[in-house]
Amino acid sequence: MKTRKRRRSQKFREHLRALTLMDNNFMNAALSNNIPCVEEMLRVILGRNDLVVKSVETQKMLQGFERSVCLDVYAEDSNGIRYNIEIQNADDGADPKRARFHTGMIDVHSLEKGQDFSELPECYVIFITRNDVLGLGRAIYTIHKYIDDVIKPFHDGAHTIYINCSAENDGSEIWKLIHDLNCPNAEEMYFPMLAERVGFLKFTEEGESEPMDNYFEEWKNRAVKRAEKRAEKRGEQRARKEEKESVARNFLMMGKLTLEDIAKGTGLTLEAIQRLAETNS
Repeated sequence: MKTRKRRRSQKFREHLRALTLMDNNFMNAALSNNIPCVEEMLRVILGRNDLVVKSVETQKMLQGFERSVCLDVYAEDSNGIRYNIEIQNADDGADPKRARFHTGMIDVHSLEKGQDFSELPECYVIFITRNDVLGLGRAIYTIHKYIDDVIKPFHDGAHTIYINCSAENDGSEIWKLIHDLNCPNAEEMYFPMLAERVGFLKFTEEGESEPMDNYFEEWKNRAVKRAEKRAEKRGEQRARKEEKESVARNFLMMGKLTLEDIAKGTGLTLEAIQRLAETNS
């Protein structure tokens, strides 16, 4: 048991070393209640060195009337501005209407009963995407609302930003952040807070234990589920094979079909039919 446990631990460590911040679960562990890292990211994304984050939550659940939403990262700064950072590795997870839904849910939970609508805080929904889902080749997309014809900004306080992690290196701070999000090695990262956190989670006993406990349990559960699916698939394949062999034996006992015809009819190989014929005889 100890040897098996050591092997599992070593296998998990190898898996852990290869992870990047683009993995949702690893990102959650890295940014959970981690104000310095989130502040570092937001300062780069918004180009604001004066931004001060005062609170951070990961996997924050916002309950709706018919549908709820779980936010990857939810933060608030010293001015009361709300931020939602979402890691999206699949293109369909970054649909513009999903950004709209996230904004709406955050708005619903940002006003108390009786508060005036003018008190609704500013909100940024930031999608960090594996691919260039908007297709214009940019590293960062900042979406604004404008009044038609006059191109005058419509200031409703809602902002949407897309970060394209497939963007080419242009030497910008945004690209350096993209690099760090995709980099498995802390010593090769540009931003010190993110690098320190990644190194802590991957190369210290304290980091591998408590912060990664939930991830480790999920990793083990996924491995168990994959093994169960493989076993189930093997069982189904075995059952189908046995059913075909049973049909083939019946045909052999009837003695009215050639071995080739039985092979074609059952989907078994001619060699398998020949073995069954020898067994039956």
